[in-house]
Amino acid sequence: MDIVSILNSALRMSAPIILAGLGGLFTHKAGVLNIALEGMMLIGAFVSVIVSYLTGNVWIAILLAVIASLITGLLFSVFGISLKGNFIIIGLAVNIFAAGMTSYILQTAFGTRGVFSNPQIVGIHRISIPMLNKIPFIGPILNNQTPIVYISLLSVILVNFIIYKTKFGLYVRVVGENEEAAKAVGLNINKIKYSSVLISSVFCALAGVNLSLENLNMFVENMTNGRGFIALAAIFCGKGTPIGTFIFSVLFGFADSLQMRLQSLNIPGSFIQMIPFIFIVIILTVVAIVQNKGRLSREGFDE
Repeated sequence: MDIVSILNSALRMSAPIILAGLGGLFTHKAGVLNIALEGMMLIGAFVSVIVSYLTGNVWIAILLAVIASLITGLLFSVFGISLKGNFIIIGLAVNIFAAGMTSYILQTAFGTRGVFSNPQIVGIHRISIPMLNKIPFIGPILNNQTPIVYISLLSVILVNFIIYKTKFGLYVRVVGENEEAAKAVGLNINKIKYSSVLISSVFCALAGVNLSLENLNMFVENMTNGRGFIALAAIFCGKGTPIGTFIFSVLFGFADSLQMRLQSLNIPGSFIQMIPFIFIVIILTVVAIVQNKGRLSREGFDE
């Protein structure tokens, strides 16, 4: 197997996880457990395909996908932040609602189940940058990617800057680390938490668009396939940092890319489809062991 081709594919497969992870990082820093990443991505993917099919305009499709995901994030915030609901239960409710609603609309409005594909759906094509091919090894990996893949790479730098170099990022971290201290200095806790959830909604919408209009150019029921939860795993493994989240997102994307390549071999399909999730469990276990050893070492040193 060509390693460059696999890494090129891995970067493409990583993009939705990177975006969802970076969006979820804002809520993580603000002390909000955003389980609804999966549902926000799915709604973004669904709306972008339907609008692209109806209008033939990919820009309107992206805009309305973002708006739909923002509305979803707003609902999550109202029940979770304003009404003090349980974030896990509300997040799961959003995910179930997104899966059920998209399936229902496909059946009632378009008379199809499982997959919605049509030549009228306008997708987003890959970009070829000749200059990148001149860079040994890295160039071919980065070249011939779609616009949202490049956005995901730039977003790592942007998110890192916002979280660690701006007042808003400081406020988000203060709220997440110590709400009482944040209240004492006059910060509007709910406003900052709402803002964090809405930012994550935008990132999830772009992740959904990447899945539906860049990778497949169609909508498949439950096409997010757990990527929202994988993004949460990337945040955890990356210790809540943009760079760490990016690194583990790419690792998980690599596992996804590898299982797609192995499908051409004479290996049972069900086993191959398990590979990304087995990889995630292994990574989470290793990270937990390393973190636990570090904690025990510090405790022993303190004693």
